[in-house]
Amino acid sequence: MTNNELMPDRAKEKESTVGRRKNILIFACSGLSNTGKLTMQAASTLAFRRPDMYRAAAAHKGVDMVEDAASEGFRILALDGCTDRCATKKLDEAGLKADLYMLVTELGIEKTRPSDVKPEYVEKIIRAIRDT
Repeated sequence: MTNNELMPDRAKEKESTVGRRKNILIFACSGLSNTGKLTMQAASTLAFRRPDMYRAAAAHKGVDMVEDAASEGFRILALDGCTDRCATKKLDEAGLKADLYMLVTELGIEKTRPSDVKPEYVEKIIRAIRDT
């Protein structure tokens, strides 16, 4: 039995994206608020689930990974948690531009206390990223 037979949905998804989309580096805000924490959790989870399509990088660690991914042909997604736009600001400071932009609070997730990190919020962000 082949992998395609074991996981037909994943095989179909992979076939449908080959040649159509570039891989995406998710440059996540990773701030201290709940929305900042959610950006990195969603980015890491998606990169773990689909390493063939996604990579994750934390904005607080700098832009080296962004530069490397861009040189490899990746599209760059700036994933900001709130209107402070930490990931986007880091890119701007380095003279880089994101190909895609997403703001977690625009997905209906309110910026609240740091402990307000729910699995359903992570999944909501992941769905939004996959729809880009």
